[in-house]
Amino acid sequence: MASLETETTFNGSLELVFEGIKKYDKYPKYLPGVTRIDVLPPKEKGSVCQVRYELNIVKTFFYVLNMFEDGPKKIWWTLDDSNILKSNNGSWTFKQKGKEKTQTHAVYKLDIKFKGLIPSVITDQVAKANLPLMMTGFQKLIDDSQGA
Repeated sequence: MASLETETTFNGSLELVFEGIKKYDKYPKYLPGVTRIDVLPPKEKGSVCQVRYELNIVKTFFYVLNMFEDGPKKIWWTLDDSNILKSNNGSWTFKQKGKEKTQTHAVYKLDIKFKGLIPSVITDQVAKANLPLMMTGFQKLIDDSQGA
């Protein structure tokens, strides 16, 4: 199982960061490897929607997540279906930073397990190598959401 946790500070108010990150349909434009997103009706009780991700990292694969939101402080998910993942559970938690409300502290957690025999050292390295590009992409999405 690959597990990671990272903390970052996004430029933007708590509400702006939350609203930006929940624009799941915009991910292909901002996140490396994401080639397609389908936002689907919720399937699990309490879920706001399902998001089907299609990624191309070495090969094309997909996964469908049940998305949950407790705005503007938390987004979390559970795996519904995938052709490569056995599990995918994660979350974002957000907290306003400073009195000016121009920055938001974010904690991103992810636990994934692949089907088949993929050494965890490889999955850990891929996840950690992709993380900085992902956070940069999320900041651009948040910035662009400000004008939308």
